[in-house]
Amino acid sequence: MNQLITRIIKLSEEIEKFPLGQCSPSDDPDKQMAYLYSFKALVKRFMSSAKSLDDNKLKDMMNEIDADPESIIDAYDLQAEMQGIIDYINDTKTKPNKIKARPNISGKSANELSDIIQECLISESEDSLPMICNGYGLIQGTIEEAYKSKFNYVHSRIAYLEPNDIYELGLHMKGKYPNSKLDDLLDILAENDGIGLISEFENIQKVLKQEIDDAKFTIWIAVAWFTDNMLLNRLYLKSKEGLNIQIILNDDEINSKLKDKLNKFFDVHWVPKNQSFNKLMHNKFCVIDLKIAMHGSYNWTNKAQFNNETISVINNRICAEDFAEQFLKLKHEISKNTK
Repeated sequence: MNQLITRIIKLSEEIEKFPLGQCSPSDDPDKQMAYLYSFKALVKRFMSSAKSLDDNKLKDMMNEIDADPESIIDAYDLQAEMQGIIDYINDTKTKPNKIKARPNISGKSANELSDIIQECLISESEDSLPMICNGYGLIQGTIEEAYKSKFNYVHSRIAYLEPNDIYELGLHMKGKYPNSKLDDLLDILAENDGIGLISEFENIQKVLKQEIDDAKFTIWIAVAWFTDNMLLNRLYLKSKEGLNIQIILNDDEINSKLKDKLNKFFDVHWVPKNQSFNKLMHNKFCVIDLKIAMHGSYNWTNKAQFNNETISVINNRICAEDFAEQFLKLKHEISKNTK
């Protein structure tokens, strides 16, 4: 099952099981606020993920809901309204192809796919090219135009397409060009057919903890500063499970607080303070299992918990690999400038 859909189903289950009934309007105001904001954050995370689904009925249902309750009583109403959406998810999740992620490929993937599509179409004869392109929904042309230049004929009809239009065109062509790389690339993209982007503005430490706990193989971290003992402890537990954990950090006074522990337990690459390395390492991203990328403004520090910060969690292997490539480039740059 697609990772995005799996996450949505899990979030719907968490909403359904959320113990909102354990807090009443007569309880301490701080308790009410804690329950209110926790439930609100859970619903917003669900809404953000569900918007990536290709399901107009679900979108219409969500548009009718106010996901920003101001009191615990409003939260009760929201939970009741969410039950209709949860019932819809439960009714459809067992039906094949009923819930599906909206194709949303990156520009980089679209360019690669576009090149392959053009190669396939250019391999057709001049006589049949206009009919074939027209059959795929591309702008109609003439045989004379194709004879002048098959490349120009195809390129002029592909160049204006958006990434998702390129993806749809590729799906229509799948299986018809067995000697090309088209089918292989489409299969790879099918495994990542939804970016699965979730943006968080509150409880970011909790989000990081959950993603770390769910990691199975690798955790690569590049952040400017790291002073959060709780996150360090979660990473330590994952290292005991045998995960490959690598960290890139600035070698400065702020990071000196945990430097000994970090060096003891993990593979840490310290960005030096010298003339040959004059760039501030201001990245704040993490790659998990080469399929999840997290990035934003949030440093892994105690102070960051009390700032206005953001983080985005991207469930997409292609995007995660882009961040992984950047991580390796940073490691190489550090190694080159510390010899």
